[in-house]
Amino acid sequence: MGRFDLGIFVDAHYLFDVDPQERSASVVLPRIEAAAEEQCMSYGMADRLVVADCADTRARGIAEDFARQGFVIRHIPADSPLTRAGALTAEIVEAAVGREDLRTVAVVAEPGVALSVADTLHRAGRALIACTAGQARGGPAVDRVITFTLDRSELRRLVARAVAGLREAGREEVGMAEFAVVLRGLQPGFSAGDYGAPLKKLLQRLAGPDYRFAEPDRILLRSAGAAGGAREKAPGGAEAGSGHWPDAAPSLISVMREAALVLPLIEPTDEAAVVKALRSVLDLASERGQLREAALGEGLPIQVVAAGLRVVAEGYRDLGHKTSELCRQATAGTAWQVAHAPGNPKHLLVRLTRESAEPG
Repeated sequence: MGRFDLGIFVDAHYLFDVDPQERSASVVLPRIEAAAEEQCMSYGMADRLVVADCADTRARGIAEDFARQGFVIRHIPADSPLTRAGALTAEIVEAAVGREDLRTVAVVAEPGVALSVADTLHRAGRALIACTAGQARGGPAVDRVITFTLDRSELRRLVARAVAGLREAGREEVGMAEFAVVLRGLQPGFSAGDYGAPLKKLLQRLAGPDYRFAEPDRILLRSAGAAGGAREKAPGGAEAGSGHWPDAAPSLISVMREAALVLPLIEPTDEAAVVKALRSVLDLASERGQLREAALGEGLPIQVVAAGLRVVAEGYRDLGHKTSELCRQATAGTAWQVAHAPGNPKHLLVRLTRESAEPG
């Protein structure tokens, strides 16, 4: 039990796809150590390396989390001729050749990295553990596969795309089996198990303004005009969190959410990151017909803008910042402005000024 013969090599960026509750070093490392002891009779970490483009905030945060467990961070810039996969492969081969006491290597990276070193490791008498995000891969080249649950925020975007496509085709109802086929069409190889639960349970949890789940296995789709219309009611029948909404707001929420699916997701780590993401949402709205028309007219209700921001930066409210204040920061120095609705000072609108929006 006193020997140290386990090498662990991690690509921080690969963990972006893993559920946030499983991507930390405090979860990843115990699972690897348990598998190494059970499968390969290896004990104790000898080599610990994590590669990352440290200019990426999310990657740097993950790398630093592993560094607190004794890992060495190797910075691989995005424009470097040496890729992260190449760096990991070289380090693994060097460790296998140079350390006779290394019995087991665990790789947390794209499956191709583990497969590329499998022959070298096996010829040297080493065991190989591959850690994958989602569906287990590896086959006979890998001695053990550890599977981590995929981040469900990506599933939410996939489901929203599927619902939007079915609505455009005029569908109002669809069976779960058919919906699964649509999901696999959008994402080949899709498996609900990758997200840690059966598809039925996942769809029940994700149900919202765009669709609802009806037992035993039917998905009822809301039209674009109705999506977002079922809002929470505060005591006494008032709509929670707002004053009077313009009649167009529910459909605009749906349009905004679907439009925002094209934007890259960000981890809402700080106020500056969220404000930057909100500017991307506003830039998108200024280019999309229905959203642009509303923004140039009465203005977009702040709830519509928030709906787009939630798609891009889910959980941003956990930072404790008011959406209205984030909007004021994001619109500063732009063609956008935050204003009170005529006759209702409690209701905020985000407007695109026509003068600033005109070309030239």
